[in-house]
Amino acid sequence: MLSGWMTTRKLECSYCMENSKAFTLKHDRKNAWFDCHRQFLLMDHEFRKMKNAFRKNKVESDLPPPLLTGHEIWERVSQLPKVIKASPSRLLGYGVEHNWTKQSIFWELPYWKDNLLRYNLDVMHIEKNYFDNLFNTVMDLRVRQKTIQKPEWT
Repeated sequence: MLSGWMTTRKLECSYCMENSKAFTLKHDRKNAWFDCHRQFLLMDHEFRKMKNAFRKNKVESDLPPPLLTGHEIWERVSQLPKVIKASPSRLLGYGVEHNWTKQSIFWELPYWKDNLLRYNLDVMHIEKNYFDNLFNTVMDLRVRQKTIQKPEWT
């Protein structure tokens, strides 16, 4: 993930982080968190009270975890190394208290701490679109310009 949070194991939700309510399935011994997001519904929502539609005999009464600001997350990440040569499990508390694997280089960007969805950027396509638009503008190529209308096929 772009911010350096590993999306595996029990703490895979990058929003809930250490407040994850993931649980292990009895027979498969796999982590599951399909029922964890009922806490984001309104307190009087009917799904919160359903005992049999989700996890058996579970009613959701907890509030969602607090949304951390970029600066609060930076305080957690700032002490991590930028590149990890060893396994991330060697970081103290990995998989139990946190899922941070490294300090991503994106934290060096001036706007990264203020970005609301740090995990939802597709860098490859952003770079490609930026390059294509810049290159086509500089070279005055009309093939990929967005202002040209495509011919209609009849």
